[in-house]
Amino acid sequence: MALPERDVLLCRDCCCGTAKKHPDADHRGQRDEIEALDDPAGRRGPRVRVRVVDCLDECDRSNVVLVRDFTWFPGGRRPKDFWLGGVLSTGVTEAVVDWVREGGPVPETLQRHVFRGKRG
Repeated sequence: MALPERDVLLCRDCCCGTAKKHPDADHRGQRDEIEALDDPAGRRGPRVRVRVVDCLDECDRSNVVLVRDFTWFPGGRRPKDFWLGGVLSTGVTEAVVDWVREGGPVPETLQRHVFRGKRG
């Protein structure tokens, strides 16, 4: 199987995805929408692998999504990491999903959510 064009890591642990910290966010809906991107074979568009992870160690920026784009550098061996924080509303989640499907630079609607992660 070919490598994915994009990996999407959805943080879900102590802060991200919990009603305790963000009671008004639709955490289940967000997870469902992002998991629907999972298409490692590329049958519906770009090859996307979605992983739900325990903690990305960015709890102060929850909900956090890390998009690793393997198309950014020639050869696809090293990804360009895009850290997105404060992904709490349906609109922001939809913007992430659309961007992952379409690729390219981070859209204007997501610029304020981009930050430099501790791991990248």
